[in-house]
Amino acid sequence: MATLENTSLNQSSYLIIVIVLLFLFGSVAYGMYRTFGPGGKALTDTIDQHARMYELGIALNHD
Repeated sequence: MATLENTSLNQSSYLIIVIVLLFLFGSVAYGMYRTFGPGGKALTDTIDQHARMYELGIALNHD
């Protein structure tokens, strides 16, 4: 009987680890989709805009 309880405990711990890893990888994949997916096309590069304004001579003064 002791081996059955040990096996059951072993399987449940593996199940918890698999669930946590699936959640982790799913969260990372969703974050990458939100960052680089279709919604990322409307993002602007503020550093690039600032550099372009500086080249044109209309950069903001940081007095």
